[in-house]
Amino acid sequence: MKSKIIIAFSILFLALVSIIIFLAAGDYDFFSRNSSNIDIRPNGYIRIEIPHDSLIELNSKSLNLPFSFAHSSEGNWIDKSELGWGDIFYPFCNGRIQITYKKIQNNLSTLINDAHNMTFKHSIVADGINQSLYIDSDRNINGILFSLRGNAASRVQFFATDSLNHFLRGSAYVYAQPNPDSLKPIDAFLEGEILNIMNSLKWVVAK
Repeated sequence: MKSKIIIAFSILFLALVSIIIFLAAGDYDFFSRNSSNIDIRPNGYIRIEIPHDSLIELNSKSLNLPFSFAHSSEGNWIDKSELGWGDIFYPFCNGRIQITYKKIQNNLSTLINDAHNMTFKHSIVADGINQSLYIDSDRNINGILFSLRGNAASRVQFFATDSLNHFLRGSAYVYAQPNPDSLKPIDAFLEGEILNIMNSLKWVVAK
């Protein structure tokens, strides 16, 4: 009888030890708050707040530019050596819109083809490209807005022309990892900026 009791206690003891080992080896917050129950999450991306600012006029006279337009007060024009070339730099998101200008000299079709080719170079990594025709006969502005989807380095581009003398091209860049989800608010801001430029663009008549 005594031996049966000893065997029964031994079995119970082994069962308790097994349960303790199982709980200790598992991912349970049973013995301590400092257990191995760690929630591993993927790397996140910095959330950038888009400012609600006002528009300012590009001072074409002091910069000796053959055009003028309005842009966000968050942007700073950085002039380049070639006439009509420059960047609008946005420090809050490390983004910029690169502006290039060409005077038309019987080469409008070449300039338009070049603008298309430079945009479609991004189609290798883009998921698609939308083209929106832009026409404003009152200001003599004709152009196309390109919106690229996916991981393209530049997701918004455009060109505008009066078809006679002036040809303006712009492309927006954000100098950060091209993650579509995290950069979506910035892309929307830059696309809005390009629409501001196109909606306010005026050609400066040389005197």
